[in-house]
Amino acid sequence: MVRTVWPGREFRALAAGLFFAVWPSFTQQSIAMMYGHFFIVFDCFLASLWLNLKSLDHPRAKYGLMAAGLPLAALNLMSMEYFFLLESLRPLFIFAAVTERKADTNLKPRIKMAALYWLPFLFVFGGVGYWRAFLFPHQTHNYQPVLVNALKEDPLQTIGELLATAGKDIWTIMISAWGQVLRLPDPALFSSRTSLAYWIGLALLLLLIAGLALLSNRASGRKWNGNLYLIALTGLFAAGVPFWVTGLPVGLGFPNDRFTLPFLLGAALLLAGLLELITNRFGLRAVVTALLVSAAVGLQVQTCFAYRKDWNTQRNLFWQLSWRAPSLNKGTAVVTTDLPFRYFSDNSLVAPLNWTYAPDNHTKAMDYMFYYASVRADRALKLEPGQEIFQGYLAADFTGSSDQLLMIDFQPPACLRVLDPDYDPVNPLLPPLMREAAKYSNQTVINTTSPIVRMDWDIFGPEPAHGWCYYFEKASLVAQQGDWQSAADLGDMAFALGDYPNDPMERFVFIEAYARTGKLERARELSDEVMKITPLVKAPLDKLWERIGE
Repeated sequence: MVRTVWPGREFRALAAGLFFAVWPSFTQQSIAMMYGHFFIVFDCFLASLWLNLKSLDHPRAKYGLMAAGLPLAALNLMSMEYFFLLESLRPLFIFAAVTERKADTNLKPRIKMAALYWLPFLFVFGGVGYWRAFLFPHQTHNYQPVLVNALKEDPLQTIGELLATAGKDIWTIMISAWGQVLRLPDPALFSSRTSLAYWIGLALLLLLIAGLALLSNRASGRKWNGNLYLIALTGLFAAGVPFWVTGLPVGLGFPNDRFTLPFLLGAALLLAGLLELITNRFGLRAVVTALLVSAAVGLQVQTCFAYRKDWNTQRNLFWQLSWRAPSLNKGTAVVTTDLPFRYFSDNSLVAPLNWTYAPDNHTKAMDYMFYYASVRADRALKLEPGQEIFQGYLAADFTGSSDQLLMIDFQPPACLRVLDPDYDPVNPLLPPLMREAAKYSNQTVINTTSPIVRMDWDIFGPEPAHGWCYYFEKASLVAQQGDWQSAADLGDMAFALGDYPNDPMERFVFIEAYARTGKLERARELSDEVMKITPLVKAPLDKLWERIGE
């Protein structure tokens, strides 16, 4: 598209394309199922713009090209708000392309020609805008236009705050985002061999990009282009409007870096244009470009490794949950403290929870919900008995009850643990919020009579090897059923592995199992081990022995 607008500006096209692909403000490419949709919509806008611009060079086919571009433009405008106002860049792109082709003509004819090529798309833009504003019933279903109300109450202060927010967000995307590329690979994610391959790969990439940039520089001198900078700056401001109107914070890092997606077009064009102002001597422009692109690629690779770590942790979460809870009653909400995931929220875990326990449910009524107690206290911790819990999603709704809350704790390398309402309320190893919630953990929502869940290997991979956590989960399950002998037998197998628990609370089920099967000496031995690890568990341990003695 850049080549279509500015023929012969090869470096500009190369640099803008590379920066658009790897700009460091957005690091969620690994969530392909989610953002594949976003990029399809973005591509619809870009493709419609490209077809519109190509019609300038093919007068005989211009009506066909524009006719092909119109539905793509409409698809972008109707699909989501992220890229809606990027449509306002279309007349600027067309005018820039006309100027490149008719630079020797007066301004007025160029404006007239650009307007004629823009007019059909303007009608689509206006029509969809009217539909969104006055006819579409769900336009403000999820997010309210808080800026409009603020302008009514205090216009001067609101305008000042808006300008400050816009400046801060653009600074974040154009400047702060590049600070992330200085981050070195995490030794916990990169072995020495992987690190070596990483650095060699970046070095080779740097040489490749530098070579391509040098070749493209032969056709691109230093030239100030006002249209380019106007498009880029307008694009940066237009990209932010949907988020500034709704009060959504644009930022770096998961999950708010998704709001930087619409900024990528303007940001890439602006940086490419600024790099064009650097001299070609000694290959300086090519070297700077190669360094920036390689550094951004390095950040994206590091992020991919972090996603892989998160995914492996998530797989372990669901495998261990399936061992501990082979079936759940419908309407159950699983509640936990914030999990050790960098790139997942509780919303992200709702789908795999339902895929696991309700794989055949294709209705708009979800059977299960996953909540972080820290961010969903209004729903997850409605601790009065019998309170209805409702959660609306775009595709489905969940209806449950405060009587069907299953509280869990999962802090790897420790095993997943279903909280016990007897001793976990006094467990100082838990966050205060979960200690309070533990007394309402209803283990009876774990259905021990229904068919067990079958994990989908295509999603979660093959079942992990049966180590300590497997035996702990299975022992906890049979202990819940009152089968203390089986729990004790599983304890014997677990301790025979030579592996040991990473959380002292994991010994509690075996202490109780041994005590209830007459192996009091072994139970006391485990109790002493727990106290040696940390005396903080004295209160819950006392509660456990009180229950054993009842």
